[in-house]
Amino acid sequence: MIFIPKPADPTALPLAGALFLLSTVLATPASAQNSPKLKRWAVTVNATEVFVDENAPNITLAGAPLPGSNVRIGNATTPTLDVGYFFTPNIAANVFFGVPAPAEIDSTGRIGPLGTLAKVHYGPVILSAQYHFKSQGKLHPYVGVGVGRVLFFNKHDGALSDFNIRDSWAPTGQLGVRYELNKSWMLNADVRYVPFSTHASGSLGGAPALTRLDIDPILTSVGVTLRF
Repeated sequence: MIFIPKPADPTALPLAGALFLLSTVLATPASAQNSPKLKRWAVTVNATEVFVDENAPNITLAGAPLPGSNVRIGNATTPTLDVGYFFTPNIAANVFFGVPAPAEIDSTGRIGPLGTLAKVHYGPVILSAQYHFKSQGKLHPYVGVGVGRVLFFNKHDGALSDFNIRDSWAPTGQLGVRYELNKSWMLNADVRYVPFSTHASGSLGGAPALTRLDIDPILTSVGVTLRF
């Protein structure tokens, strides 16, 4: 597939937001950062549902476009882990990753009779800056912005042979809330948006097949958080 770049870097806005939040950390007085009462680490184990909104707008075969053709990728559930470090009671850095989710890339439209084009496992590794609002009783709402790398594993041919799909960078946004069970344990629920584009290629009957693949997954997670 031939990647068609977008006119602007999609990671610029969330990355700028992350840098702004981290610069706020550097400006925070040392006495606040060294508070002995602050639990610095937050480790969360989640069950994450990946809702996919996909589009392949420029499928070509042997260099010729195939109008009316597209692909479909099903939703998936996978276990995930995120690890946060609090610089202050409000500002944290967070790393999110998990077991790669399985996906079948199925043909639709004009190429629908081909069936499953390929199979793959995929998942993002996300670095975010988070802002945690003042707690509302036992509720602890937060937001995050960052950047992630979407990785693809275990690529298997279907109707396409020599299938390949490339890893991709993506901006990310997050909304979440935690419910305090006690001083150490919390319930967690959050939603992440990870829009990205990649390109994929393969061969059909000896002819090269190419496309750009736009995927806008929404990751919804529920889990348990340990603060320490």
